Amino acid sequence: GGVQIPGSVQIPTSLPSKDQLLAQAKQMLDDLTSLKGSGKLAAEQTKQVDDLLPRANSLTSELSKPQVETSKLAQLSRDLSDLQKQVTSLKSLVK
Repeated sequence: GGVQIPGSVQIPTSLPSKDQLLAQAKQMLDDLTSLKGSGKLAAEQTKQVDDLLPRANSLTSELSKPQVETSKLAQLSRDLSDLQKQVTSLKSLVK
């Protein structure tokens, strides 16, 4: 017997979809990779990029799974926005 999901289960609309999150995570990976390759970062920032890359990678692989629980999605979404802030501040230093 498979798991039956009742039709009444509402996924909160405030949550971005898994696809949106995945797109965001991939974009962040691109940003981090190009930051790392830019050669414009101070040693401290390079270290930060090195810390963020594995986190962005694991978020991307989590979000690439065909099924992600809603509770897990909420957590991933929070992690993603936290990472996004750091990536944005790094990017602003490199302009």
